Amino acid sequence: MNYVINPLSRKELESFLDDRSKKIIKYFILKSLFSQPELKIGQKILPIQIPKEHIEQWFTQAFNVKPVGAGSYPIDIYNEREYWGADIKMLNVKVRRDGSLTKADSGEASLGQNFSDAGVDLDNLFKDKKYDQIKAAWRKLLKEKYERLKNDYPSIRKIYYFFILRPGVQVGGTNFYFVGGVLDIDKLDKVSVDFERSTNNSVFLKDFLDPEYGNIKIYKAKKRLELRIRPKVWVDAGVAIKISTSFEPFQADLRDEKIDLDYLNAQIEKLRNIEVKFQGD
Repeated sequence: MNYVINPLSRKELESFLDDRSKKIIKYFILKSLFSQPELKIGQKILPIQIPKEHIEQWFTQAFNVKPVGAGSYPIDIYNEREYWGADIKMLNVKVRRDGSLTKADSGEASLGQNFSDAGVDLDNLFKDKKYDQIKAAWRKLLKEKYERLKNDYPSIRKIYYFFILRPGVQVGGTNFYFVGGVLDIDKLDKVSVDFERSTNNSVFLKDFLDPEYGNIKIYKAKKRLELRIRPKVWVDAGVAIKISTSFEPFQADLRDEKIDLDYLNAQIEKLRNIEVKFQGD
């Protein structure tokens, strides 16, 4: 492994997905799609909204693992049988109307916050362009974070990131992608500052993730470490599993409808016709 975060291969991703786990994830996707509010007739399509806590529960149930931690804890789930933990993220990705991925970066995911714990004045370090000191303070915090994790779970062998990529709703269906990465904490010492890209607002880091796959930066305004990936690269490289659905948002002017149990049952009936399929099934 050459970086701190190293993408999982398609085969490695599939090793987490037996038939039962796929059925559970399909079930949760259907429930999430059903909960999206109806659009008024002619209204612009809204993005699918699913709380992070719900995504974490998808994996807790699907992989039959223990939910752990809260807030900034390094992992969200822990497998007590196979001794691995994982942090769960959902990332927004941009697509064209036909559903094809653009080359744009994904939305951001936080990998760490609370720089105040490092005892440094982050604003002044940015002002003085002391980027190496910013990187060193961040690296110290992250190392301590994972040392605490190993103290809590001494038997842990691997730490993963699991990402659900959430595109906007497209004509003809709404698709998700499942991707992941494995961490090599020992590579933290090799991370350096990308001085060419760094500014008074962000310090970009090199050797954290293959630059073809995304970027990592320390963001001054939110005082946190942020990850953005390039979804099209992951998909084109074959390290993503597509989860396709036939869902299109329902449209209705609800004040013109009789909202009662019959209406609810009619919406549930629509749900029966929505297909959810994992790539390769």
